[in-house]
Amino acid sequence: MDEHSFNDLRQRLGDEHMGKRLRAQVDHITNVTGRGLGTFHFENLSLFFQLVDLFLNVSGLIKVGQRNALQFAVRENHVIFPGLPEPFKGLRILQLTDLHLDGYPGLGSLIAQTVAGLDFDLCVLTGDFRFSDTGLYRHLTEEFNALVPSLQCRLGILGILGNHDFIEMVPLIEAAGVRLLINESVVLDINNENLWITGLDDAHFYGLHDFDKALQGVPTETARILLVHSPEVIPEAAERGFGLYLAGHTHAGQICLPGGNPVLLNANCERQYTFGQWGFNGMSGYTSAGVGSSGIFARFFCPPEIVIHVLQGTSP
Repeated sequence: MDEHSFNDLRQRLGDEHMGKRLRAQVDHITNVTGRGLGTFHFENLSLFFQLVDLFLNVSGLIKVGQRNALQFAVRENHVIFPGLPEPFKGLRILQLTDLHLDGYPGLGSLIAQTVAGLDFDLCVLTGDFRFSDTGLYRHLTEEFNALVPSLQCRLGILGILGNHDFIEMVPLIEAAGVRLLINESVVLDINNENLWITGLDDAHFYGLHDFDKALQGVPTETARILLVHSPEVIPEAAERGFGLYLAGHTHAGQICLPGGNPVLLNANCERQYTFGQWGFNGMSGYTSAGVGSSGIFARFFCPPEIVIHVLQGTSP
């Protein structure tokens, strides 16, 4: 990130948030305990993944796991959304999360091939754009350039950062055509009716989600959708009046037991909120299994998914 981009981002986010993010990223390089809502972050232990990789290679399962990780499941999720303005009923939102684009050569192009035939009005990317959670990221440009054209739609592409994403990546991602929301909100307007989209910074590792900042200027009585990388701030989101909460992070386990039973989920919340469709105090939610893989590019009994959410108001 050059000096001009850094200063623009600093002005946009404010010195306090920028400073906290940068300090936390330095800690991230060496620590397995972050400042966020997660507890022990086994994803930061390289030895853990080296042992898993060794087992898969010795057992001969690695190629099976890689094939599984490229078999994208396309799912349609119908959302009950009380108070949804009439022009937004039937709105189709494509959600991609946990892309980890550099985890497999050409992954951006492979995802684009699947997305190309889908019908959607808005695209949201809910964090974790790279495979490693520290280190270089410039090589992501090629993958973004291969993927983003397939995501173009009438209401645009919005995204948030995850626990694998550094703040310095923002100019690269936005240059590719993705509008990132970092404790920010934008309004969608159709026929003078509004739907607000709010995006938070990572809550899981960095703990830098800020509802108050994100909701500045957003009317209290209005339809709102929340984008958060992890499903760990559900009660507060419901209290704030969001109608829909979209998250990822857990990969639904990624490597599961037969029947899709996750071994590890890595989220500080009740298990029922860690994958698939759920509800909480009148708020609808969905935690996607993600389209990429983390740590090891392999999946077992847990296919990567591409989700289209269809907003339906109070009834189908």
